Amino acid sequence: MISRKEITSSLVFILFGVGYLVYNTQYPLDTLNNPGPGLFPLIVGGLLTLLAIYQWIEAFQKPRGKDDHKKEKLPSIKGIFQKWKDETGPLLLMVVFAIYLFLIPWAGFFASNFLFVVISSRLLGSRDWKRPVSLAIGINLFCYLLFEIWLKLSLPRGVLV
Repeated sequence: MISRKEITSSLVFILFGVGYLVYNTQYPLDTLNNPGPGLFPLIVGGLLTLLAIYQWIEAFQKPRGKDDHKKEKLPSIKGIFQKWKDETGPLLLMVVFAIYLFLIPWAGFFASNFLFVVISSRLLGSRDWKRPVSLAIGINLFCYLLFEIWLKLSLPRGVLV
């Protein structure tokens, strides 16, 4: 049996990606050395469409388990706390994101981005500090190279810097 939710969501994302790509045709691409305003949206729209097509294909290939129609048992205390944790995680992440947005003008892009990546990684389940810190350093380095060096755009420095 094929999961209708996965097929439907895949088709919605395929349509959204194709629409995004069609809308993007009104912007010039220029060259990689001097990218126009249509280059980055073209890459994002193409990736979105390709990933949605991949998800759609996977939905047809994935066998549906026998346990999909079973009713849930009454949850245990541990299950209740796990469900509460699962439901509050996205809310906490939204709060952290809002704080991140307000922190950018004050602390600057790179400092607030570093904190946001580390804290959100921990909220998403990273158990140690090494991976979130390395991820934050890598993302900041990528943003610096992309925006400051390649595109020659300055990111907010903040009051502290």
